[in-house]
Amino acid sequence: MRRQVLNVPGVTRPWPQRRVMQGLACLALAVQPALAAAPAPGLVNDPAAVGELISAVSLDVMSEAALEACTEMGVPTADTMRNAWVAWRERHQLAPLRVIVMELMRRRGSDAPSWTRLTDPMRERVLGDPRPEAVCATLTADWQAPAMDAAALYPRARAVAAAMVQAKMASRPELPDRAAGVVRGQVVLPSQLPALAVQHKGGWRSLSDEVARRERGVFVVKGRVERWSRDPDRFRLMQWQGERRSAQHITLGFNAEPWVGRELVLRGALTTLQDDAATLGAAEVVSDLSGLTPSPLPAAPLVRETVLLQRVMTRPGQGLKAAELAAVVLHGQGNYNNGTSWDEDVRFLLRDGSCYRRTEMPPDQLDVAASRRLEPQHWCRWRSTAKGYEFQDQDDDGRPSGGWQPAQHLAKRPWGASPALDGRYSRSRFDGSLFMGGRSSTQGIRFTRDGRFERSYYALSSSGSLAATLNNTVISGSSHGDGSGSSGVAGGTVGTGTGTVGVTSGSRKDDGASRRGRYRFEGYAVTLVYDDGHQERLLSFPMDEASRGVYLGSGSLDLDK
Repeated sequence: MRRQVLNVPGVTRPWPQRRVMQGLACLALAVQPALAAAPAPGLVNDPAAVGELISAVSLDVMSEAALEACTEMGVPTADTMRNAWVAWRERHQLAPLRVIVMELMRRRGSDAPSWTRLTDPMRERVLGDPRPEAVCATLTADWQAPAMDAAALYPRARAVAAAMVQAKMASRPELPDRAAGVVRGQVVLPSQLPALAVQHKGGWRSLSDEVARRERGVFVVKGRVERWSRDPDRFRLMQWQGERRSAQHITLGFNAEPWVGRELVLRGALTTLQDDAATLGAAEVVSDLSGLTPSPLPAAPLVRETVLLQRVMTRPGQGLKAAELAAVVLHGQGNYNNGTSWDEDVRFLLRDGSCYRRTEMPPDQLDVAASRRLEPQHWCRWRSTAKGYEFQDQDDDGRPSGGWQPAQHLAKRPWGASPALDGRYSRSRFDGSLFMGGRSSTQGIRFTRDGRFERSYYALSSSGSLAATLNNTVISGSSHGDGSGSSGVAGGTVGTGTGTVGVTSGSRKDDGASRRGRYRFEGYAVTLVYDDGHQERLLSFPMDEASRGVYLGSGSLDLDK
């Protein structure tokens, strides 16, 4: 299929933070060795010029991270902010530059630098601000200000990108053709895929573009373009309405970078169709929508997104009151799907007959009003019977969902006054299989009566017996950390025609201060103050009267014998 080539323009503005600018420089230096290996025009071999391209794209990545954080915090102006970001990156044609830089980083493979050193500080700034609305409003204004003129800030970014394409160090970005003339037909939304699949007797799998077009016809679809799991090469169409989104999606078979955050209408062949997902191939962009009508197919309801924990948390002692709490209950059971683990379900039971299922904080930090408003699907009803407890779930609108179900949960008491533990507690799990390979891990924490604690972890991964049997190859790695520091070792043996070759490497880092400190139990909480200065306050309670087990954060640990 003939495709349209996207021109490569110029780009963006540095963030006024020294740490971020140092990060941009590090990324630029990290990418340059891959560029210098091939002959190319002068600009490509100029570190400063290449740095402008990397900095331009880095700012786009950071801006998107800030937008995501503002959206996750539920700021009222999130839609306005998204529109401003989309307009800004279109105005400065950042998308094709980002495609080129991402391709360079892919070619470096595992040696490529991570964007997280830039995106994490941006997210932390938004998520940790007591007034995120003000931060997000400032960012929105920045994208519309003259100071964000990318061509003026990084005048050589476009030329460097063009030189890389000319030197065949990167591919020229391509886009689908635009559909000619007036396209007529019905527009299918992602939420209508279940009904569409039923209409086509369950759908189909893995057809080529040509076969799908010939045997199934063409479809017109619409949705908002988003990245799929932060993968720079995969995009999909979704539906959003406030904080609700479609549970279904349409995977796009092309690089949709220029449309991220925008609503897009496409015509093409569905190479797969199932009740929860479809894949669109041989796509064309539909610009003239005058000949289209909405599909009459019924749509599945949009589902609520799980909100960030901090949106339903408050300060210690300002959440759920002790007088409102009837019990904290727990049930655990083994999970043997793809490994071995112990899964636990904790619920807060309130005296008004309601219960809360997302127990990732101490009850005295649960903002009940905010939680009921933002995440009613995490609430339920409870009642006590002669045989124990029964629960009834709620849907996304807070309405009863299904009947009453018996539960095996048991009530757990809070910590007494200033308890002091003495011993090491741990839990282990295994993910994978001995045949195909997997990872075993152990998390532990040691408490001493003088109020000190020390966290530890150990993990071991191996390629499994299948690889050893087929090609005499064994690859393994281990990591360990405690209050003294952390270390990692990787190695293995690989079968060759003349025998086996073995390789081993190791590393050691940090002094362990982030895993040791002082503890304090109170009620249904434990406060951990680490020697490096950071602090955690977690849901906690004794598993039995003798404290032979302790619940800590998101699971229980048993006292080592």
